[in-house]
Amino acid sequence: MGIVLADSQCSDGIDNDLDGKIDYPEDDGCDSVDGNDENKILGYADGCLVKGDVLKDVFGEIKYSCETTRCHVCVLMTEAGNYTSLFSKCSGLPKCGFSGGGGNPGNPDEDPPIINIESPVQDDVYQSRKIIIKGSSDENADWYYLDNVNGKRKWKRICRLTQNCEKKISLKEGKNNVTIKAMDSSDNKAFEEVSFFVDSKKPKIRRTNPRRGFADGEFYVEIQEENPKELWLNYGNLLTGYREEPINLNLENGDCELIKGRSSKYGCIVDVDLDSYDGQEIEYWFNLTDIAGNKVESKKIKLDVDITDPKINNDNEEPCKPDSFWCQGEGRYEKYIYFNIEIIEENFKEVGYSYWDGKKNREKRLCSRLKNGICEKKKSFRKGHHDLTIYVK
Repeated sequence: MGIVLADSQCSDGIDNDLDGKIDYPEDDGCDSVDGNDENKILGYADGCLVKGDVLKDVFGEIKYSCETTRCHVCVLMTEAGNYTSLFSKCSGLPKCGFSGGGGNPGNPDEDPPIINIESPVQDDVYQSRKIIIKGSSDENADWYYLDNVNGKRKWKRICRLTQNCEKKISLKEGKNNVTIKAMDSSDNKAFEEVSFFVDSKKPKIRRTNPRRGFADGEFYVEIQEENPKELWLNYGNLLTGYREEPINLNLENGDCELIKGRSSKYGCIVDVDLDSYDGQEIEYWFNLTDIAGNKVESKKIKLDVDITDPKINNDNEEPCKPDSFWCQGEGRYEKYIYFNIEIIEENFKEVGYSYWDGKKNREKRLCSRLKNGICEKKKSFRKGHHDLTIYVK
């Protein structure tokens, strides 16, 4: 800030009131050489000038020039021009009631800056917590921002007296809302509020199933992501071709549910038709994309496809008949059941029987290996009636 007191009108060698008389004592309007009443005083105004603004007299002579970014002066407005004066003369007057230069009194600046915010963009999504605030205005202004979500309701200045402001700030993950303010030298303010999203964390695929053995069309994936956008299952081979299946991320009626106690961890199950891959080897993997466009791909896993049910090839269900799969002993061997089950299955695991014991269903294994495709086994049972269901896995 700079203040320059002009020469007193009664000793400056100028006919300020244009009456043909110059200075004290010739000019009757002057009471002393220090007087400033040689011309008619129009009034005083609190003045705010910017670099390059000047105050001139009626002859165009510069009486004051603002040499800094912003100058605060008390302006004496007369018929002969404008001059600086003591601040006490402007006590109680509206701040910055005089703006501009060139010797014109000017009007009080009551208009806020006209601003344009280029960044951040409304409703946009950003992959970094470092956000650039970029804006422009039609006049020099101080620029501030207010973090309405995670801040402490405190304005932070980012640029000083400029028409173009660009500053990088740090914000938190998730939804953000900031208010940007530009204030000119007359304390007129302009505001703009912007909402946007920050998602800088890459999504993660924690686990997939099945991981080994066989595929029957059901796949499971566990993901960790606050804002998942798309999740796809990819599967197939070169022989039959590759396919993809979208997974519905809707928690109400989709394919996923939140894992208990975790706000960003999902477990998803998807079923696909693998009929055309039966008996072949396939590979599968998942692709996950979040709302910021970050992507991750799970490890590719190879599995054999088996969707054909095992078959018991014994045609006769009557006991002890040709091609029957069971027979009961006689006499002292009556407690024994002799199983002779012929099975068609390339990927055999086990054969057994299940029964209801009055409280729950129980299973008993008969064979975990086949000899020439046949499970041959003898089992003893207590006296009484038994209902058995034969199963093959």
